[in-house]
Amino acid sequence: LDVPLAAAAGAVVSGAYFGDKISPLSDSTNFAAIVADTDLYSHIQHLMYTTLPSFILAAVVYLIAGHTGAVGSVATPEKVTEIVSALEGLYHFNLLLILPPVLVLWGAVTKRPVIPVMLAACALAIAIGVALQGFSLQQGLNALMDGFNLSMFASQGHNVEGIVADVPRLLNRGGMFSMMNTILLVFCAFSFAGALTLTGALTVIISRLLKVVHTTGQLIAATVATTILVTGATSDGKLALLIPAELFKGAYRRMGLDNKNLSRTVEDAGTVIEPLIPWTAAGIYMATTLGVSTLDLLPWAIQCYVAVVFALIYGFTGFGIAKLQPQNDLQRKEA
Repeated sequence: LDVPLAAAAGAVVSGAYFGDKISPLSDSTNFAAIVADTDLYSHIQHLMYTTLPSFILAAVVYLIAGHTGAVGSVATPEKVTEIVSALEGLYHFNLLLILPPVLVLWGAVTKRPVIPVMLAACALAIAIGVALQGFSLQQGLNALMDGFNLSMFASQGHNVEGIVADVPRLLNRGGMFSMMNTILLVFCAFSFAGALTLTGALTVIISRLLKVVHTTGQLIAATVATTILVTGATSDGKLALLIPAELFKGAYRRMGLDNKNLSRTVEDAGTVIEPLIPWTAAGIYMATTLGVSTLDLLPWAIQCYVAVVFALIYGFTGFGIAKLQPQNDLQRKEA
């Protein structure tokens, strides 16, 4: 299509992290809510204040750039055609296949418990795989635990040896065991937080830092700066959520601010900024996968860095900042 690769890569990164931030299945979204001691769906709802305007602004920029730039002939690349043909040869595509993600979306919108909704969607996906795709129940359960593998099609008589290489890269993934790294990181995170708390290290760091923080805007700005600094220093997006959350949790409470402000801010400055730093795992992954250097795609990854701007604007204006509710109000609501 003769589209500049940097612009296309920036749009891909923006869309990927928009979906990541608003998904109740996202590991970073769950992790941010956990370390900030807030409810997952409250966290996602509060993220909309920064994420949705950033997405709209990015979409407008892409729309304008797409209509003003020179675009070549609209032809489907040969490799894309090969991938689509390979998938059509393996799967029986129909509308019923979207039922599992629809179930997850319904659970997110109606704020149902995450784990039961995820397990129900998995069970529905296995049932569809058995009924419509011809897999056995054992293969479905194996995919649930270990992830799907293209070799499962061999039992149905499909020849998967000469298939285009991108199809296995697309399909061979998933399973409960693929989340073990994240679960281990959660345990390590709480161990790290406990050590910081018991040694009093957090008290020393916070007391020095908060000497110059007197307003909500300054607190948000300090959280943003600390999160970006930790992201760049550790090259780890999860630590960039954990450390600022532990550092500033008490400060947010003392200023009468709900913890979901903290979880939103560390996501705005950590999760979506990580792919824009060339030496982080996310930055390296995006650059190598998309074939565009991080600094080239950075200006076009509008969704990622504009969220920080909105976070700072809200902090200094007070718009979109949730206050702690008095205890008696909470008790009345529960009653």
